[in-house]
Order: sequence, then structure tokens, then C-alpha cells
Amino acid sequence: MNPGDGCNRMKIAQLKEHYCQAAVEDVMYILIFYKFSEIRVPLVPKLSRCIYNGRLEIWPSKDWELESIHNLEVLEMVREHVSTVIGLRANSSVTDNWATTEIQRLQLGRVYAASILYGYFLKSASSRYQLEKCLALAHQDRLSRRNSLQFPDLLPCGFKRLVFGHVSDQQSVSLGQGPGRQEKNLEELRCYVMGFDPETLQRCAKLKSKEAINLIEKHSCALFGDEKTGVLETGEVILTSFSSLKRLVLEAVAFGSFLWDIEEYVDTVYKLKDN
Repeated sequence: MNPGDGCNRMKIAQLKEHYCQAAVEDVMYILIFYKFSEIRVPLVPKLSRCIYNGRLEIWPSKDWELESIHNLEVLEMVREHVSTVIGLRANSSVTDNWATTEIQRLQLGRVYAASILYGYFLKSASSRYQLEKCLALAHQDRLSRRNSLQFPDLLPCGFKRLVFGHVSDQQSVSLGQGPGRQEKNLEELRCYVMGFDPETLQRCAKLKSKEAINLIEKHSCALFGDEKTGVLETGEVILTSFSSLKRLVLEAVAFGSFLWDIEEYVDTVYKLKDN
């Protein structure tokens, strides 16, 4: 056998693997796009198409739709993130929202990518939190109701849906009623996340697959990259409103949250490459 045949077969196998990975990434991106279409939010097009008379404007804002995908506990942390990265208070006025500021295109791209990762982290952490809370409830319920009920009947309603059916992203397990309990819930997730040890923090923040990494890189470059080269490295300064910055950050956080969902789903069908 010709020694070159083995090398050729290896190259063919590598090409097939590359094309297969690219196809999976395309499917994941389409599914994320579909998630956005479900809430009637179009993804922001290439930034250069949103610049008019030297000013970046993204309209309509779609703030409500982008916030609607999060439960109240997560939404509170998302709003804090928005306030931190763009310097706009959560209860800012309309005048504040339409005030202008300058930012480098490269810096804006970094903020967008970081917000994707933050959305991914929040979804991972909140899912872990809800699961642990449901398991604790199931344990308490089992201790207080030792009888001959079947396993599904021993589970609280929320956990039963988690195991045997679909749980909406917009639902959260409620342990009580009234505004006092709701405020406590908002603090519980924050305290839970703040209590992470370094290993748990890294586990929740780390992208699980190489496909997810590639997807974020390609999407960020397509959005912020140079019109001709697609390269993100540019010192161009952009004039824009705080409202447009908020739109971009909220979209990025939603993108990260959807990416976590899609990554989980696709991995059950096709084994993604571990990061």
C-alpha cells in the first residue's frame, strides 16, 4: 500500500470532521436565530449598516422583549450588568437614554462578547440553583410524606415539570406569595452565586463546547468586524446613544442565554467537542 494513501485518508477524515463541525455550528446559530424570532426581536445587523450621519442608532430598542426571557431573579442581575457596563442607571429617564456617548468599536465588541458570556453564565447558574432548590424540596417532601406514592407524585410541581416535561425560561419555582417573598427570591439567587467557590464559578462560566466558542467569535466578528476584512481590531470611535448601547448589551445577554439552551439540546443529538 502506498504510504501516501494513509495520509490522504487522514486528511479526508479531518476535512469531513471540519465540515461536520461547521454544519453543526450553522444549525446552532439558526436555532438561536429562531429563539430571537419567537420573541419578535431581529438580531442587530452589521454595525456599519446602523450608522447614519456618523452616529450609531439601533431602533426599535426591543428592551421589553429582550428582558421578557428572564425570570425576575435573573432579570435583576441582568439590569445590574447593563448599568455597570454602559454606566446607565436602571431607573434612568428618557433624556438619559437618548444622551450620546463615544466608544471605540473594539471596546464595544468586547463588551458585547463579555455580555454573551455573562448571559451564558447566568443561565447556567440559575439552572443549577433551581435544580438544587427543587431537589431540596423533593427531599423535604419525601421526609414529611413517607407513604406508598409513586416517584412522580413525591416531586413538587415545578420539579415534576423539569423531569417529565418542558419548563419555560420565564417560570421560576415559587416558595411563597406576596411582595416580601418575591424580594427575598431576588436576593436568594444573588447570594447563591456570590457563594460559589472558584471551581463552581469556573464550571458555570466556562463554555462547554468548542462549537459555542466558534459561534461567539464568528457572530462578534460579523457584527463588529471591518466591512472588508472582517477583523475586529480597529480603533474607530463610534458616537451612539445609551439606548443603543443598552439594546446591544441586552441582545448579547439573551444570545448567551439562548446559546446555553441550544448547546444543551444539540449535545443530546450530536456529541459536541468539549472545550
